[in-house]
Amino acid sequence: MRNEDAHSSMRYAQLARDTAAFAALAILALAAGLALNRFRAEPLPLLYQSQEQRLDAQLNQLIHAPVFQVTPANFIGLDEFRSLVDGRRALIIDARAEPFYAQGHVPGALNLSREDFVHDYRRLGSTLANDRDRQIVVYCSGQDCHDSRMVASALLSLGFQRVEVFTGGFEAWSRAGMPVSRK
Repeated sequence: MRNEDAHSSMRYAQLARDTAAFAALAILALAAGLALNRFRAEPLPLLYQSQEQRLDAQLNQLIHAPVFQVTPANFIGLDEFRSLVDGRRALIIDARAEPFYAQGHVPGALNLSREDFVHDYRRLGSTLANDRDRQIVVYCSGQDCHDSRMVASALLSLGFQRVEVFTGGFEAWSRAGMPVSRK
């Protein structure tokens, strides 16, 4: 009997060592996998995200990029901007927050605010997709406002080719006595 007990104890000890070795190997493999994923160009998410959630995350990342990463867009002045608005030759984007847009905006402008970029981009998705090759001009409050540059940068990063910024913004437009639309 004693021999059986000793043999049984050895089996349990061997089983415990094998289980510990397996657990250590599994932890090592998990750590290596996480480390490799961390340094990939496009790491895999650790939690499942739907396609919409991934798009939202990418759009948020684009619009909140540090200023030094902002892709430069061409800049235009009031005369050229007015010509584009009057001739309806460009898609005009107002990058200001919705309450400011509602109080007054350039006639025909669509509101794609930097503040609520993901929501507005999704709302305007089909319109923007149809105008991917059309000239787009983005403006915000005025010369000191950087929202138009950030929205223009995000649009360029999303594959829009002809994106420009009207640097004078709504301030220069209204100060010049140009027409204003209200929501």
